[in-house]
Amino acid sequence: MFGFIRANNSGVAPTIKQVAANTAVTYAIGDALVVTEGKLALAGSTVKPEYIAAQGGLGLDTLSVYQVNGDQEYETTLTGSGTLAVGSKVTMASAKEVTTVTTNGVAEVISAAGTASGSAVVVKF
Repeated sequence: MFGFIRANNSGVAPTIKQVAANTAVTYAIGDALVVTEGKLALAGSTVKPEYIAAQGGLGLDTLSVYQVNGDQEYETTLTGSGTLAVGSKVTMASAKEVTTVTTNGVAEVISAAGTASGSAVVVKF
């Protein structure tokens, strides 16, 4: 789950907006999302998210989301274990967490609280 922490340049929390959802997808709060064929989809591991889900559910016509901007920081967790270098760009896992894989990474590491699976990591996109 990607949880909003702060916006470094504006100091303003992201606004919630409604975007067309895919009724066949189960969304969870904090999912990283992109628009595919006009509807929200879970972001792939190497795809920069456009939105973060502000609501969860299945069978929804629209979903409440936060639009992702480059100055926003989000807290998530590390899946697997390993060292994360500050400034490196890593991939996502299941649109909810980050990995230590840097090939085609999309989430820039701001800080990491540890190297074990489940450790808190702060990233920006």
